[in-house]
Parts: sequence; structure tokens; C-alpha cells
Amino acid sequence: MSFVEWLLSFVYKIKTFPLIIQITIVLTMAFIVATIALMITIYTIRRRHNRLQKTLENSVPEIVKLFDDILFTDKNFNEQEIFTKFEEIVDEVNRESLDIGVGVLVDFKNDHRESEKYPLIISALGIVEHLERKFDSRSNSEKIDAFQEAFVLDLNKFDSKVLRYAYSKNKMIRSEARNSYLALSSNDPYRFFDEFDRDLSKWDEIELMQYLKLQKERGNLEGLGKWINYSKNDSLVVFLIKMVGYFKQKGINDILMEKLEDDNELVRAEAISTLGELNISQTEQNLIERYYTEPEICQVAIVKTVRKFNTGKSLRFLQEIFNESNNTDTKKIIAEAILN
Repeated sequence: MSFVEWLLSFVYKIKTFPLIIQITIVLTMAFIVATIALMITIYTIRRRHNRLQKTLENSVPEIVKLFDDILFTDKNFNEQEIFTKFEEIVDEVNRESLDIGVGVLVDFKNDHRESEKYPLIISALGIVEHLERKFDSRSNSEKIDAFQEAFVLDLNKFDSKVLRYAYSKNKMIRSEARNSYLALSSNDPYRFFDEFDRDLSKWDEIELMQYLKLQKERGNLEGLGKWINYSKNDSLVVFLIKMVGYFKQKGINDILMEKLEDDNELVRAEAISTLGELNISQTEQNLIERYYTEPEICQVAIVKTVRKFNTGKSLRFLQEIFNESNNTDTKKIIAEAILN
């Protein structure tokens, strides 16, 4: 029996069933056919995507060589030549291939390989337009990638675009946008310090530090004392005090001394540590006098700061607290300060 004959006999047989069963059989068959068609379509798309990704991954060494020639040699390229050579390597200049190209540029930047020709590649390949499409994507991961790539490539023309997401209902997008705005904007980049309403995570601190370093490299890093003074977020205050010490900011002595009276022991401890980082040794006697009234975290900070001052004036004090301490870890820190 041929397939056609079988199908006709099957259809005839179905017609003998009650209407509700006929409808059920037809819908079931339609669902099966649609499912098979969908599976074939998904398989075809995934196979094509995997083949494309493999091709692009294999092309990375050639892209690296091309970009290396453009950025770090005396060879001269115009935008059309760059586009054509890139297209020859990746077959088609599209979202996937541009993502690979942007990744190579980001790696160069992260390795601190500087060149004045980055804008030439960015313009030739339409990377600004590519990132704009990622900013407008429905995918949150694409938006976050765009924030980070715009930051690394120093594309501050996106500050208004980033600002749009700074009030997103999605906490991750909002946080990433505000951190990126700090790096990209030359117009009040610290505006969101007032709006931190939660404790900073370690990842927040790492990102904020990167962005502050970029502002420092540009010569745009403002004094952080204002935000230390007025912020109600202790987590942010502790971080900013730490950054004052890291960037060796001057003119903040009075603010640090005020923070020694703060109710939060973490704020006091960080202020004490930063006095040491800035070598404000005239505060040494003040720190010694408050040692016995402070909790352990502040006591340890005082010992470490006195060690950094290294004036020799606190030797008797260090010997006394060494003999009085019952904490092995603290005694070790005090001993190191004595032997310094």
C-alpha cells in the first residue's frame, strides 16, 4: 500500500469517528507536524550559528594581526581599506563579527596598548552604531556589555545614552549605568553618589575604582571630600575614604579628623588607615590617646598607621599594648610595628 492510499484510508476512517474525536486527532497531528518543523528550524539555525561562531573564532588571530598592523605599526590605512580587510577575514560584517572585533580592541585596551588610531578602526567598522544597537537591545546582558565596552574604549559620546538607563527599574542595569556614567561623563560624573541606597558590593567597589582611575588619567578626578562629608551611606563613605588614600588626595585632613568621631567603627577605622596612607603624622598622638576607647578593628588600624608614620615616638606605647594584648593576631601586628 502506497503512502497516498494509506493516507486516504486514514482520512476516511477518521470521518467515521465522532466530531470531537476528529477535531482532537487533527489538532494532535497538526501539533506534531508543527513541533517537527520547529525542531528542524531550530536545529538548522543552531547549526548555522555554531558554524558561524567557529569561523569567527578561527578568524581571531587574523583580526588581531590586522588591528595590530593598524594601531601599532607605521603602515597607513584608510577607513575603506580597514573595512574591506576586516570583511575579507570574517566574510560578513554583522553583529557577531563586530562583537569579535570589539572584543579584540577591548583586550588591547585592557593590556594598556595605547595608540592614537583606535578612533580610525571604530569609525571604519561603525562600532559606535553597533554599540548603540546593543544599548537599545531588549537583552540586559547586551546592554551591560555595551556599558563596559563603551567605558573601555573611552566612548564618552554615550554619556547621554547611559544616563537614560541610570533610573532603570532593573537594579543590575541601573547600577552598571551609573558606574559607567562616572567614567564616561564630563558633566557632573559624580551625580549618582547622592543616590546610592544600598551597601556597595565588592564588585561595585572594583568597578567604581576602575572608573575613578580613568577620571584620574584624564585629569578630571575631583576631590572626594564633599561626598565623604555629606553622604548618608556608610558603605560609600568607607569606600571613598579608601580612595582618598589610594589617590593621595590632599586638603582633606579636617574631614578625616571629623570621621574619627563617626558612630560607625568601619568609617573610623578607614579614616585612621587613610591618615597613614597620606602620612599625616601630626595626628599620631591623637590616635594613641584614643586607642583604649576603640574597638579592635580601629585599634589594629591605629597600630598599622603608627607603623607607617615610623616616627619612633610611639615605641613605648607599642611595647605597652603588646604586653597587654591577649589576641595572638593583634600581638603579631604590634610586634611587626615595633620591629619596623
